[in-house]
Amino acid sequence: MDNVDLLTQYSLDAKTILIGLSILLSTGTSIFFYSKNRAFGFENSINDRLFKIQDIAFKNPFLENKQFINGWNDFAKKYRQNSKVNFDDEMVKKYLQYEQYCEMIFNLISDTYDYAKSEEKMLNLIDFKDWARTHKVWWINPLEEHSNHDTYNKKLTSIIDEWVK
Repeated sequence: MDNVDLLTQYSLDAKTILIGLSILLSTGTSIFFYSKNRAFGFENSINDRLFKIQDIAFKNPFLENKQFINGWNDFAKKYRQNSKVNFDDEMVKKYLQYEQYCEMIFNLISDTYDYAKSEEKMLNLIDFKDWARTHKVWWINPLEEHSNHDTYNKKLTSIIDEWVK
């Protein structure tokens, strides 16, 4: 009789173990697919933002024009010195738009770095290095002085500083 009880108890334990294993396997599979789907969704979000920034540049070619960009430091200096800004001035509008454009670029770099967790993985997604170099004068001299180094992750700012040397 003791052997029958032992066999019944063992059978019940095997069922419990199988149920537990199937729950763990099911949960693990769900977590795996959730994280894969989340990563895919984030990469799509990065690509959407990239295309929006490129669309802005396409519609406003001055934003990527070297001659225009080289005037940034003069504009920033005048802007900081003048308490009354003439928003009707077309160049003021363009440079303020350029400020926003650069913030969009560097916010995208920051978000991509947070996602990728390394410079190499980030650059495999998008070649930000050349883009950062193009907008070097803004990175070094934003309208709000020191705002870039105060806003972005310290490790990321070191990486960008190295790119724009």
